[in-house]
Order: sequence, then C-alpha cells, then structure tokens
Amino acid sequence: MSRIKLLLVLVVLLFPLTGCTAQEEEALQSFPSFSTVADNGETYNNARMNGGAYIVVFSAEWCNSPCYTTMHAIWNAQPELPVLVMSTDPAENASGVTLSEWHESANAHDDEEGDTGVELTTYAFMKGVETAEALGITRPGSLAFVNGNGDITYLHEGRLDDTATILEKWNEASGTA
Repeated sequence: MSRIKLLLVLVVLLFPLTGCTAQEEEALQSFPSFSTVADNGETYNNARMNGGAYIVVFSAEWCNSPCYTTMHAIWNAQPELPVLVMSTDPAENASGVTLSEWHESANAHDDEEGDTGVELTTYAFMKGVETAEALGITRPGSLAFVNGNGDITYLHEGRLDDTATILEKWNEASGTA
C-alpha cells in the first residue's frame, strides 16, 4: 500500500477521536437579571443571590399538583435549600390567588389527616415572568440550578421529582460534587 493510502486510512480511523484528549469546557449561561418582591416582603435579585447556589422553580399560582410535587421533591431531597419560586403568569394575583396564598397552598400539598407535612419555610414565592421569558421557559414546574457565580448549571423543563437527580444537580451547582 502506498504511503498516501496508508496516511488516508490512518486519518479516517483517527478522525472520530479528534477532541477526545482536549479538556473542553462548556460555556455556562448566566441567570437573567431580575429583581422582585417575594411573599415575605423581601426583595430578591441577582446581587442578593450572588455568592451562593440556589434553585429557581418556575411555576404559577394556578399550577398545583405537578409544580407542588417538584417543590416537595426538592425539600425531601434536602430540606431548607435556597429556592426561589417564580410565577410565569403575568397577571397580578393570578386566578385570584396572592403570593402568600400560593405559598400556603404549596405548604398544604402533602397535608393529610392532621399531619401538616412539609412547610416550605425557606422558599420565597414571587413573580418572575420576564425571567422565565428570558430563558424560554414555557412549562410550569421547570427548574434552574444556579451556582454562586450566577451561572445556570442545569435547566430542566417540566416536573422533576427524582431525588437522586435533584441532589446530583444541586451538588454540581453548589460545588460539592
């Protein structure tokens, strides 16, 4: 076999391995700029959240079971994580529900026969329409895991109730992985 043919065969065989030895880092998307008042009366924004990882649940005042399932799955995976729950509904008091009533309804999701269940005490409920739009979020119950630099380490559309995945993605965002 001529040298040229041998060289061509080697190039064809080795081409699929291109880039396998290089350390390629995927560029992370920054969480959009936001500033909003939560149901607890406090203002949340990028500056307040800077330096610590957090999770954002995109929901709506009228979204109960699938959205509440995600919120409680996060709590059950690891209680008291910093979670912002942002409504994607532009209406003020969507479906006639205030942010505080929405929070109370989410707390009551797992209440049964005198058992008050989980209280989502560290979760802040707020409007987040523009933030969701900036990320192209269209499904309530969607999640963003954000690291201490304000970068999204994982974006999930739709309900997420798998404890192992929640913990894995939290550990990646918080740098404990």
